[in-house]
Amino acid sequence: MSDYKKLVFLDIDGVMTSVSYMGKHPGTDGFIEPAKCKLVNLLGEIGAEVVISSSWGYDEGNTEKRLRECGLTLPIIGYTDHYIEEWLCRGNEIDKWIQDNMKGMGTKWGDEYYRPRREDRQDYEYVIFDDDEDMLYGQKNHFIKTDEERGITKKDINKAIKILTRSK
Repeated sequence: MSDYKKLVFLDIDGVMTSVSYMGKHPGTDGFIEPAKCKLVNLLGEIGAEVVISSSWGYDEGNTEKRLRECGLTLPIIGYTDHYIEEWLCRGNEIDKWIQDNMKGMGTKWGDEYYRPRREDRQDYEYVIFDDDEDMLYGQKNHFIKTDEERGITKKDINKAIKILTRSK
C-alpha cells in the first residue's frame, strides 16, 4: 500500500535551531533557523506532514507563525499534548497523538496497542526529530536524534526519507 500518511514529529530547540545560531542571535525571541526550515521542506517531496512535538508547540499559533516566517512550507497538522508529570516523557506525548489521530494502524514495525476495524484504519509511517532521548522503546526505529550544537542536518533528512518511504 503506497498511499499512507508520512508524519514528522518536530521538536524546535536543538532541531530547528542550533546552539551556534542562538549564540549569534542573542536576545531574539524564537530562534528558528531559515536553513533548517529549508532542510525540513525537502520532506515535502515525499508528502510529509508535520506534528509539532515541542514545548514551543503549546503556543500553537505563534510557533506555526514563526516557522512559516522562517520558510517552513510543509503542512502542520497538529501538536502533541504536553505533560508535566515527571514520569511521562516526550515519547508518551507522541504516542498519545498517534493513538488519538491515527487509529492505531501503520508502520512496517506494526502497532501492538490497538487494532480497530480494518475500514477504520489509517496507514502511516513516522519519524521523530528531537535532541533529547526521552522516547519510548517502541519508537527507536522512528527516532532521529539531532545534535543540539548543529540542529537538523542533511544526513538526518536522508535518514528520515528512508524511514518515511519504507526503504531499506
